[in-house]
This record gives sequence, C-alpha cells and structure tokens, in this order.
Amino acid sequence: MKFSSLMFACACLVLGACDQKDTKPETPAAAASAPVAAASAASVAVASVPPPPMVAGLDVGKTSMQATRAPGTGKSLAAAVNDAIRTAILQVNGTTVNLNTEQYKFALDAATPYSEVNIRATGFADVMRQQTRGAITGFKLDSAEGPDANGVYKVWIEAQVAKYTPPEAEAKKIKLVVAPIRFDAKSFTVGGRSVPATQVAQEIRGKILETLAQSGRFAVLDREFDAEVQQELDMVEAGDTPNTQFGKLGQAFSADLIWIGRIRSLGYARHSRELRATDRELVSYSGGWAVSQKLVNVATRQVLLANSLQDQLPATAPTTLGVSVDSNKTLSSMQSAIAQQVVASIMASSFPVSIVSREGNSVILSQGANAVKLGSRYQVVALGAELRDPQTGQSLGRTEAPCCEVVIDRVTPTLSYGHLEAVSIAIEQVPPGGLLLREAIVRKAPQVAATERPPSRGRRSSNDDMGDPVPPTKSKRSDADW
Repeated sequence: MKFSSLMFACACLVLGACDQKDTKPETPAAAASAPVAAASAASVAVASVPPPPMVAGLDVGKTSMQATRAPGTGKSLAAAVNDAIRTAILQVNGTTVNLNTEQYKFALDAATPYSEVNIRATGFADVMRQQTRGAITGFKLDSAEGPDANGVYKVWIEAQVAKYTPPEAEAKKIKLVVAPIRFDAKSFTVGGRSVPATQVAQEIRGKILETLAQSGRFAVLDREFDAEVQQELDMVEAGDTPNTQFGKLGQAFSADLIWIGRIRSLGYARHSRELRATDRELVSYSGGWAVSQKLVNVATRQVLLANSLQDQLPATAPTTLGVSVDSNKTLSSMQSAIAQQVVASIMASSFPVSIVSREGNSVILSQGANAVKLGSRYQVVALGAELRDPQTGQSLGRTEAPCCEVVIDRVTPTLSYGHLEAVSIAIEQVPPGGLLLREAIVRKAPQVAATERPPSRGRRSSNDDMGDPVPPTKSKRSDADW
C-alpha cells in the first residue's frame, strides 16, 4: 500500500511538471518560431567571435546592380520608357557598351509589348525584371507626361542596372602587350641541332609574358587567344547568358605600351680544324645571342625605349677529344637569359629600382626577383639636381653621380636584399629614394670545357699521348654556323 502511494505521488509530480512547462498548446507558428529563436540565440553567440580572415583570390572584377534615374521621350509611353532604359544603361555603363548587339534587345524593347495601362500599373516592375532577365530591377515609373501637342511622351524612371566593374588594381596599372617576336633567320643552330625560329620566338615570348605578369607591375594583355575570348563574349552578346553579364561587353583594356622585339642572331656553333700531325680534329663551341627591342606608346606612337641586348656564352676549350653539347639545355638557357634581360630593361625604363631602406651597408631594394638576380652585382648612382633645357624648359632629367656597387643577397617576389661595396660618396647625406640601380656589372666568364668523350681507338702519335701539339687557334665560322 505504501509502495502504491509512493508511485502515485511520483506520477503526480511528473505530470505537474509537464503541465507547468506546457501551459499553452503548441501551435504551428510557435513551433516554427522555436528554431528561429534558437538561431537568433546562436547568432548572438557567434557574433561575439571575430569571423575568420578571408583568403584573397584572383580579382576578375564583378557584376553588380547600380541605381540610377533617367529621362526618356517617345511617341508612345512604351517608346518613352524604352528610351529611358537606354539612357539608364548608358549612364551606368558608359559608352563602352554597344547597344546594337543582340544582348541588349531584351532590355531596350522591354516595354514595347505592353499597353499604357499595364506600364502605369504597380506590377510592371516585376514584368520589367522578368522581361530583361534581371538586367533591370527595381523599376519605377517616377513621372509620365503626355502626349503633348506633338504627340510626344516624357518620362522619368528609377531603376537598378547591371554594371560590370573591372578589377580596380589592374585598371590602374600600365597595360602592356608583348608583340610576336620577329626574327632574321628561318632556324637557329644550337650544339649541332637546328631549331625552327618560330619555335624559339614563341618560347621566348612566353617567358617574357610570364615574367612580366609575375612582376605585378603591369596589366599584361594577351592577344594570342583572342578567338577563344571572343567565343565567350559571343555567348553574352547572343543572350545565352543572364543579362546581368552584359556589362562585360566592351570592357576590354586597350594597351598603353607595346613591346616589339627581333632576334638578330642566336646560336652555339661547332668549330673544328684538322690537325696536320694527326688525323684528328680540334673542336670547340662558342656562340651567343643578340636581340633588338622597342617600347612604343600606343596612343602617341612615341618610341620610349630602343636598344639592343646581347650576350656571349662561355666557349668550350678547343680539344681533340670528343666533345658534346646539351643543345636543349643550352637553348633553354639562352631563351631564359633573353627574357630576363628584356623584362629587366622594361622594368628599368618604367620603374627604376631604388634603395628604399638602408642600415649601414645593408640595403633593401624596391623590386624583387623579376628585376634583379640573386648573386648579381649592380652599379648604384646617387641622384642630384634636376636639369632643364634653357630653350624649351623641358626636363633633361637629374644628374647622376657614381655611388657604389650593390650585391644581391636575397630576393622575394616584391623586394630584394643586398649589401653595398666600393662606396665612394657619403651615402648618409643622400635622401631616401636617392640611390638608384643602373646596369649590371658583368665579370668576364672563363673559358669552360665541354663534356668530353674518349677518342675512338686507332693510330695515335706520341704527341697525341702528351696532348695537343698545336696551340688552339680561332677557326673560321661560316654564316650558316652563326
């Protein structure tokens, strides 16, 4: 009996707790609000925690909606509204857009199928959004007058128009095009291998484009894949994409500068001379490259830079032993050297490398791996007063005084570190930014031996065992070898 009474008391306590918790029946609205309340509480809790940092990615621009107010006129209310839409698109996107393309017909003729009563209706904003496929949203007929004595309607509309905004950082950079490289020969000979000049030129151009793009100093425009790019834009123009994308039409950057280069010579040729005392050849390899270049201002056609770049590869020592040259490695080395020197000259003419920080003889330079080379030595000058032509008043530049040499110890993509040597002035008196890099100081490379292979078996004289009896001499080189 006592056990039953105890069980009954416990049950009453449980039921009483349930009644206190659920004094009101749960309605669907209450059930729906419970997750919202939980979510709100969770939002409050999360809000106190700082959001994780966003990872920067590629900036390709963006398409957004921009509010505008525009007038329009026409022989009907629909024509006046269409004219106002045309004006609104031009106000937002500027004259870069081509309103005659297929892509714009949905927006420009949006009001044509509808009567004056429908256009004045409040629901016409939704019709406009659907008809223009999202290109025009938030449409509002602000005012409408007419027809006047000439049968002309005048309207003002408010709307949001799709607009493409190009990357801000890229838009501020100098736009540069690297033209296809020209050449004076059909092929180039490297280590006994003949390589088509077109192949060599394409490889060098690709390396120049890559290095310039990595520098971050230019907006490098590629003209090689125009057909593929145009195919994507044709989809926008034909209306195969949402109308919010039409702002991309007519947004192509035009070049500020164009680089034009020509390969004058390139090769690493084999030279041989038969020794009289033996039936063996004295073989060596030598060569190099020479490239001329121009940097032209597209708007004015002014030549801003015109010079020649060249380099000689270390020659192999003449030998009677078998000699072999890795033609692929040698050619790749020359192509990389050409690209590096071209980019360095473009950077030097556009963005001179300066010393931005100095502590004793340790310095930091304003550019990195694409402008200077690790371990290289460069001449440094101190800038002086600016000089002007007394007749024209045109600036002739600033005076330069030899200062010292800098050796590059470490490079990063945007900065480089080095130390000064052979200081000849009181650099403490030079203001910040007053020390600029000039040409690289090149030490003459010693003659190097090529990979040798054992001679073939046969008759050998005593002189052969002791080495070459004839001192090495220069051999004649034909134009084909060079």
